[in-house]
Amino acid sequence: MPDAAGEPTPATPSATAEDRHIDWLPAGSWILYDLANTIYAAAITYVLMPYFSDTYKYYTPIGVTQTLTMIASGFAVPMMASICDRTGQTRLYLTVFTVICIGSMFGWALWTTEFALLAFLAIGGFAYQNSLVFYNALLPSVAPRSRTGLISGLGVGLGYSGTIVTILIALLLTKYFGLGFKATCGVCAALFLLTALPCLLFVKEKRHIDRQPLSWEVVRERGADLWATIRAMPQHRTVMFFFLGNFFLVDVLNTAILYFAAFTQVIFKAQAEAGDLFLFGMKFDQSSTFAMIMGLALCSLALVFGSFSGWLSDRIHPLQVLRGSGWCLLVGLVGAILTGGKSPALYLLTLGGAGAFGLAGIWTSGRKVLLLVAPQEDIAQYFGLYGITLKLSVIGSTTFALVSDTIFRSEKAKLGFEVAQTQAQKIAVDLAHSHSQKVAIACQLIQLLLGLGLLYVINWRDIPDRDLDDVIAAEIPTA
Repeated sequence: MPDAAGEPTPATPSATAEDRHIDWLPAGSWILYDLANTIYAAAITYVLMPYFSDTYKYYTPIGVTQTLTMIASGFAVPMMASICDRTGQTRLYLTVFTVICIGSMFGWALWTTEFALLAFLAIGGFAYQNSLVFYNALLPSVAPRSRTGLISGLGVGLGYSGTIVTILIALLLTKYFGLGFKATCGVCAALFLLTALPCLLFVKEKRHIDRQPLSWEVVRERGADLWATIRAMPQHRTVMFFFLGNFFLVDVLNTAILYFAAFTQVIFKAQAEAGDLFLFGMKFDQSSTFAMIMGLALCSLALVFGSFSGWLSDRIHPLQVLRGSGWCLLVGLVGAILTGGKSPALYLLTLGGAGAFGLAGIWTSGRKVLLLVAPQEDIAQYFGLYGITLKLSVIGSTTFALVSDTIFRSEKAKLGFEVAQTQAQKIAVDLAHSHSQKVAIACQLIQLLLGLGLLYVINWRDIPDRDLDDVIAAEIPTA
């Protein structure tokens, strides 16, 4: 799952054999944490969102909660980075935020009222997003600079596996053991704790830090640096258009990830209840099971496409890969609108195939584009701003929720009954809900096209080539 935090990795002379040595106990523990924290993110998409949608039949509260939580997390990043840089207590704060996040998941397992679910989502989401700051800042402590790419890449790959593991757990517990939402949340929380423990126990801060007590003055200094970077943006029009275009692409991507399982479950529900939901000869009696199978396919393809898009970004200009990934995401969303509830195979091909490449390619190529376009002397500051914009790209989650809920209420009013009694009435409600979701997805196409348009303002031929080995030495560690 891609994010930015921490300070520049200290530059060193040419890598010696000692520089390339990896202590695999802390390194492996750090890598395993990427799987651990992905369990939380996957649980939101494939466990919490479908349950909330099926139970309460609307999205606005959860969409607004997610947006506000991410905005708060984005503005907290400078403070968290200052804590990393000044106190030398990175592991301690990673432990605190991780425990809070795991506790919120156990909260889902214990209390399922609407208020409790939203409160724990806000608390856990804030802790999760800020734990990534400390997690990423520990990368230089587990790998020499010449091997950070290897360790970071292994973490990313294992992170995708965390989503797959979460989906398999949910499938196993619900379909084969007949357990419900509470048990699934409890098991996922326990697995999060189990896989996070090695990192919390065996990874230590090894950066040479002049430890100082954290003060508001330090935070203000970091905020002033960030504001200076933003004010200088119009002087670097290429960087400005990249940030704006990437913001809109990532916003749509975040929305698609958040609602993917719930959206798939809703639009295929009427087909499942009618007994017509088949994929390659396999019949699905419940659309929730079908949604999880789609999730497995999407994550597996994204894992493959992530490596391919990285390879492609080294062969052609990464801006072209970023644009192409945006178009693939567009194809995936249009395919979801046209084939959802009608053709499971075409839905898998479009949203699962093209959408998976869009998902992987936007994350992979966007970071490399920034390495090329940002002023080299300020690369760390621009990566800090990049990390913040990734967290603030959550406007679409509220937009989707508001549009879907408004259309659904209108469609239900037209049906002429308050509670569905017959099977035909239930299917009519399901179709109305499906229609509202498709309209909400269609609205996302507007800002996706806007983002692509901004990226096409940039002439990739005007972007100077750089020796990225030198640039990466001053880059913010990323996982």
